[in-house]
Amino acid sequence: MTYSGFKYCPFCGEELPQNHMMKFCPFCGKKSSLNDKIALEVAQHEVIKEKTLSKNVDREKKIKNEIYMRDTLLQQMDDEYYSIILKYTTDRMSLIKVLEKILVRSAFAVRLAVDNMPSLIIYKAKREDIVNLHTAFVQGQASVSIIPGEFNNNPSLKELFPMFGKLNLQMRKDIESLPMKLWIGDQIINVFPIKYGESKKGILVITNKNIYIIYKYAVMTEFRWLVISYTLLLKVVKDNKSLEFIYKNNKVERIEFITNRELVEAFEAIEHVV
Repeated sequence: MTYSGFKYCPFCGEELPQNHMMKFCPFCGKKSSLNDKIALEVAQHEVIKEKTLSKNVDREKKIKNEIYMRDTLLQQMDDEYYSIILKYTTDRMSLIKVLEKILVRSAFAVRLAVDNMPSLIIYKAKREDIVNLHTAFVQGQASVSIIPGEFNNNPSLKELFPMFGKLNLQMRKDIESLPMKLWIGDQIINVFPIKYGESKKGILVITNKNIYIIYKYAVMTEFRWLVISYTLLLKVVKDNKSLEFIYKNNKVERIEFITNRELVEAFEAIEHVV
C-alpha cells in the first residue's frame, strides 16, 4: 500500500517520506488509513498552525531585542529659538570642514569650539535654521544637545541627576570629575556601571537625547567619554549581557553590563525614549 499522497502523519503531524510504501508512521508507529482524510486535514492544519506560531514568536523575540530609531526632531520643535551644545564627534577634522561652510564665524572660532568639546557652539538660532544646522552636525558624525529657549548654563549635578544621591560614592566622584557642560541640555534618565572595550570600569548614562559611555583604561589618569546621539543610530541591539549601538554608517559600539537586570533596565529606558 502506497501512502505517497500523505505528506503528514494524521496522528503525530510529522512529515512523512514521499514515494515510499508505508503501513506505519516511522515516528509514532501508528497505522494509517487512506480513508482517514479528516484526520489528515486536521494534522496538516495543526502543523501549519504550529509553524506559524513559531515564526511569530521568533519575530516577536527579535523585535524585543532590537530598538529602531525614529527621527522626531521636527515634532519637538515648538520654540522660536534654540541653542546647540556640541558633545562629541568621532572625526573632528570632518566636522570642522562641514561647519566652516555653514557657520558665520571664523575658521579659528570653529576649530576652537570643536577642540574644546563639550562646548556651546550655537546660541539662540532661529527654529527654521536649526534643522539645517542639525543636518550638518549629523553629516559630521557629531553628537549634540539641542536646547529650546533660555537655559541654565551652570546647573548643579543634583539638578541634572535626579538619582545622584542614590549612586555609590565612587560613581558620584567619577561623574563629578567630568565637565558640567557634558550634561547640559539633557534630561538624565538612568545610570549604570558597565564594561567598555579594555576598560573594566565604566559608566553608562542614558538621557532623552544621547547615550553617554564614560570609560577609563588602565594607563589613563582621567575618564574619557563617548557620546552617541540617537539621530546617529540605526538601532540598538540587546545580546546576552551586552548592548550594541549600530550607527547609520554601520559602525558598531558595544558595552557589557554587570547583571542581566541592569541590561534589561537600560534597554527598556532607551526603548521608552525613542
